[in-house]
Amino acid sequence: MPPISTQPPPTTAVHVFLRRVALVQYAFCWVLLLAHGIAAGRALPALGLLPLTASALLSGVLLHRDALAAAGSPVQTSLSAQNVLYCDLVVAGVQLTLLIFSWIDLSDRYGEASLTILGTYGTVFMMVDCGIHFYFALREIFHTLLSPKCHCPHCRSVHGRGRGGICLPDEDEYTPLQSDVGDDSAPQDASEQV
Repeated sequence: MPPISTQPPPTTAVHVFLRRVALVQYAFCWVLLLAHGIAAGRALPALGLLPLTASALLSGVLLHRDALAAAGSPVQTSLSAQNVLYCDLVVAGVQLTLLIFSWIDLSDRYGEASLTILGTYGTVFMMVDCGIHFYFALREIFHTLLSPKCHCPHCRSVHGRGRGGICLPDEDEYTPLQSDVGDDSAPQDASEQV
């Protein structure tokens, strides 16, 4: 059986586009959320800049890594598919939490219509970024769960995965420790004769 690659699936134009959107929108949301935070004197939704900054950094690093790999550079980064999955999950989870609390905070201010509109426009960028990271996280989770091959190096005769991602062997992998097992000329113990 040929060796199975543990590399993540190759990036497509959609994935590059979504990472670029997460990177480019940072400048626009930074202006809106910072202006709202200064004008309103409140932390929400301006705290959304923290996961948006992490998102922009992650997207920039991944785009740079892909550009180096496309150029044939032997430089390897420590960002495996699992690390990227964890980063996407953390960023999306923090953004979703801040979005919910931001919407609650914005709905409590009835007299400040212009500030509410400014804050709401800022949360649109957070929603888009949250959706992008959930897309990548769910894509990687489904790729891991539904992968037709086992990626572990120690089981070479594996056809697929069973329930819960457990690798199932193709055939009986038992090999006798003694070479004379099954040989009729070999002496048998008295305990084996029943």
